[in-house]
Amino acid sequence: MTRRRNISATEALQIFTANGGECHICALKIEGGREAWQVEHVIPLGMGGDETKGNDNLKPAHTKCHADKTKDDARHIAKAKRMQQRAAGIKRGSSFQTNRDGPLKKKLNGEVVRR
Repeated sequence: MTRRRNISATEALQIFTANGGECHICALKIEGGREAWQVEHVIPLGMGGDETKGNDNLKPAHTKCHADKTKDDARHIAKAKRMQQRAAGIKRGSSFQTNRDGPLKKKLNGEVVRR
């Protein structure tokens, strides 16, 4: 998991005002006092995004929009990691163990017999 830094309330307010109080995901105005919002990474840290002060990767987003985007981001990050591992020649292990060459087999009725 990528380490995140804490964003101060002052910096969150600066990000909110710099973006005109608009959710960068759905492009609707955020009612600051009534609607929950969060500072969101446009490009996720797991995909090479940056979170240094003063960059354009931090934007305000509705909490619901942010949660939906984070779910999609997690899926894309996992796929990118799998592709990177495959390119490096690392094979994924199977969670389903088979033993087709073993001495026993199970019949359709559930009975276990020797091969």
